[in-house]
Amino acid sequence: MQIQKRTMNWLPRASLYNEQAAKRAKQQAAHQEFLSSQSTLTSTIGDIMTSNTQGTTEIVSNIALARLKAKTA
Repeated sequence: MQIQKRTMNWLPRASLYNEQAAKRAKQQAAHQEFLSSQSTLTSTIGDIMTSNTQGTTEIVSNIALARLKAKTA
């Protein structure tokens, strides 16, 4: 008589190396996505600061021009 172990695990399990490789790939993809979103955020903030500076300069220039016109008139 021979003793056999029968299990229902028909699908082979992934090796530990394959599991870690998949985890590394997933983490790298998440890291890349984070870096790209941070780059986009940095660009947006830079654009906002540039617009703010240009707007402030325009307002100050208009006020100075109005004062000069009022003084000469």
